[in-house]
Amino acid sequence: MLVPMARVEIIGPKNRFFEVVTLLHEQGTLHIEDLSKKIGSGEMPVEKMAVAIGQAGERERMEDLLIRVRAIIKALHLPGTTLDEVARQKEYLKLWKLGSAELSDEVVKVIDEVEERTATLAQTQSEIENEISLLGRYEPILHKIQPLARQIVTTGAFDSVALLIERRYKGLLEQLKEELDTITHKQCDIVSTDVDEDTTAAIVVFSRTYSEPVHKFLAMENVNQIRLPNDMQGLPFDQAYESIRERRKTLPEDLKAIRIELETMSAKWFLRLTTVRDVLTDKIDEIAAIPQFGQTEYAFVITGWVPVSDVGVLKSELSASFGQDVIVNQTEIGEKDFADTPVALKNSKVLAPFEFILAQRGMPAYGTMDATWMLFVFYPLFFGMIVGDLGYGLILLGLVIWLRFRFKDNENIQLATSILGPACTAVCAFGLVYGEFFGDLLKNPRFFPIIQEIHVGPVALPFNRVEFVQAFMLIAVAVGVVQVLLGLAFGVVNAVRTKNKHHLYERGGLLTFFVAMFIAVAISVFFANWDGSPWIMGAFALASFVGFIYAIRGGGIMGVVEIIESGSGMASYIRIMAVGLAGAIFADAINGIVLKTMGGANISVGGMVLGIVVGIVLHALNLIISAFSPTIHALRLNFLEFFGRFYEVGTKEYSPFHKTGGEGQA
Repeated sequence: MLVPMARVEIIGPKNRFFEVVTLLHEQGTLHIEDLSKKIGSGEMPVEKMAVAIGQAGERERMEDLLIRVRAIIKALHLPGTTLDEVARQKEYLKLWKLGSAELSDEVVKVIDEVEERTATLAQTQSEIENEISLLGRYEPILHKIQPLARQIVTTGAFDSVALLIERRYKGLLEQLKEELDTITHKQCDIVSTDVDEDTTAAIVVFSRTYSEPVHKFLAMENVNQIRLPNDMQGLPFDQAYESIRERRKTLPEDLKAIRIELETMSAKWFLRLTTVRDVLTDKIDEIAAIPQFGQTEYAFVITGWVPVSDVGVLKSELSASFGQDVIVNQTEIGEKDFADTPVALKNSKVLAPFEFILAQRGMPAYGTMDATWMLFVFYPLFFGMIVGDLGYGLILLGLVIWLRFRFKDNENIQLATSILGPACTAVCAFGLVYGEFFGDLLKNPRFFPIIQEIHVGPVALPFNRVEFVQAFMLIAVAVGVVQVLLGLAFGVVNAVRTKNKHHLYERGGLLTFFVAMFIAVAISVFFANWDGSPWIMGAFALASFVGFIYAIRGGGIMGVVEIIESGSGMASYIRIMAVGLAGAIFADAINGIVLKTMGGANISVGGMVLGIVVGIVLHALNLIISAFSPTIHALRLNFLEFFGRFYEVGTKEYSPFHKTGGEGQA
């Protein structure tokens, strides 16, 4: 649900201004309204609060210090043990009470003690890691040419180049030798050997007199030369190889020593540095907020939004600290204020993860409906209808459960599994309805046909979607009709809430048009022989026409377009049938392939093993497709076809003015 918000106006004497800002910062529930625009337009007869020259200098100084502190924290490692929050809070309060100059001096002391050594260690660590990566690429290449390099003895009068070529192009070495003989006046030789089934290594030895033209020729011909690292240029390849091997033995120890020292420094300084970072951030935020407020000659004005449930707490805290000096007025939020009112959502633990999906569409506008619960219902429903296989569902559900227990501290995985859990459960439920377990495995007479039809009135379960394509298509379209009409009904609700007549006429007209039209069609089909059917059908046809007129009245020509789009939107739910049917047919085809692989009527042990392997591989492929494709289509149907009928995106998300550090912050 959307959290009800209250607009508040806080007025007090200017000599209490900074105390009030600090209290609001600590209280942490006020979403500040920037009064600059209203002051500039003359809507509010006050002046914009200005940052004093001294405060601007303090802010610049603290921003510089904050950049340096963050750089140090980035170089350190988060300690393996949990930070002591009591000690953290104590340190925060100690630093927060310091004046600007004292705080800067304290931060500078910390930086001076840690910055230089941390930067050196971080740079050394990066250099060693890069060198390990670089040498790791050179070693296997040089290893391949070692047998050849040992045959070559060069002196100061000769230079050499190592080449790697594909064996199929080995014949080109003769042409290369002819070209190099021309360049070096036959003071050149090429020795080659096959290092593996795909690669041939060659070393070209030539007089140093022709070093420049030889290298230029090889570069122009795009010959794949083995280039040594800069500090090994000029070394024979066998010596370079031994040098690389020795470096790769010692570098990990050097890296380990660097990391141990960084971890030691982290254990000593991480809590202090993160606390300093938070204090600086909060001090800067307070100064940055000043220009958003208003002032008169003797008073300040602060306006913003607070959750209705927190208004009483805000008033009591301001009253306890400032008595009658500071006044808090709660003003009514009208429809004209909805666009500027920040939005906050508050849902149960089950629904809350789906707020993440909703955020991809944009937060709902204030005063409208929260669609989180709709995603909770319809996303798993569509996902389950499309996949609809008990075998796949059990595997996906098992993976979700394993991930939740394996990565309890990973917020992203916990969020993803909270969303996928209901979807995978729906897959299992629809798998039972369809009677699908890795396709037709349980219904195929060549395997073990344990699934039997159960008749519930005229309905036979399990519902075989592969054989009853037309029925499945009608069910999918029926779901689309219901959801689109529901979206139009929600659009009417939102229009009433926001008192938007145009939306009310358009969406109410569309809803009336489709409902009346469907009822009229139903009467003509099911009650064709009833004497009163023409009159009733005519009444609903008239209602449909009235709805059409109101749709045009509310949306103009777009009202007609919306009728066409809504109708095509209902039809687009056929994708539930199409995508789901494709997966089911693929699963059945896999089982057919497995049977043939096993040997058909004459199943052998070897064929059975091979068939099982083939089945696992192909079903795994179908499972991967089933995990991603239905998600895209389920979200598309919800966001475009459903939300497009009623959902209005808000412009502001509730972002209270609160401290980043202090008690309870990590």
